[in-house]
Amino acid sequence: MVAACCFGTVTPARQFSKHGFRTVGRMLDQAAEICRRLDAGQRVVAATVVRVEGSAPRAVGSSFVVGSDGTVAGSVSGGCVEADLVERCRGVLDGAPAHVTSYGVGDDLGEPGLTCGGTITVLVHEVSALTDGALHQVRRAAEGLDACLALDAHGRACTDDPAVVLRTPVAHPLLVVGAGEHAVALTRLAATCGFAVTVLDQRPLFATKERFVDAYAVVRDWPDRWLAAHPLTAEHAVVVLTHDARVDVPALTAALASPARYVGAMGSRATHARRVEALRAAGVGADALARLRSPIGLDLGGTTPQELALSVLAEVVTARNGATGLPLSTTTGPLHRR
Repeated sequence: MVAACCFGTVTPARQFSKHGFRTVGRMLDQAAEICRRLDAGQRVVAATVVRVEGSAPRAVGSSFVVGSDGTVAGSVSGGCVEADLVERCRGVLDGAPAHVTSYGVGDDLGEPGLTCGGTITVLVHEVSALTDGALHQVRRAAEGLDACLALDAHGRACTDDPAVVLRTPVAHPLLVVGAGEHAVALTRLAATCGFAVTVLDQRPLFATKERFVDAYAVVRDWPDRWLAAHPLTAEHAVVVLTHDARVDVPALTAALASPARYVGAMGSRATHARRVEALRAAGVGADALARLRSPIGLDLGGTTPQELALSVLAEVVTARNGATGLPLSTTTGPLHRR
């Protein structure tokens, strides 16, 4: 097995396969960048994290790419590790074989390594040398579609006994009710963080794709009517930003009756109190009301739409991960949940 405290150590392919470092992670997170370079006629070598032990900055599937034009993109850790990987990627561009290397913590001054105490195993391989079928999967990933790429320890696409299987990350569904400026800011930030955002508003003037270019979908309909026809799952987060009881009370009644993981609504404490009374009158029970997060967001002290978006999305992510939302400096235990 790869030593836990090694720096830039090349592991032979047969050893990598022999010890079965089969792992499943995200599709190359630089898929769009890889495709851009391929379309420009470049060769591209990627350094892809295929195993993480202990604490590390990036997860399995994170990648760092070097093009034949000499430029780089992406990240697997930062610092001297990536400086070492640049040279390894250039070596593959110059004809060296694909290989596996590990970085951990040790005492040798000047050696590339991690400072967070963990170990990452990285596969250095030429993406542009993949088969057409494998490259098709990379292009699907770049387009945000379902994709799966199985690689052996030489970085070649395979079907039997893969060393690593990379898949597209599952987009987290987020329903934003109300198409005002706060919704524009939230949609932009949430899409950047991997959410598939559906914006829902009955007003044609506001619910336009031109205003919500980052949204997965923009729906012009009354929110409660749309929700009645589109059942939510436990993976959904619902954020109600209408600030209009005629719209948000029926929408929240439907959302709170669903298994959605997160349901929140914008408004002051006084607005929240009036809204709760209206929801009770609509037949929403105490257990459902206890799920409603309002006033919405974490206490960041911001006032702009962008700052509110950050506050709300932070609360959504906290709820999704079952985290505390506390400053990490006040907590104990691992920083990265695997």
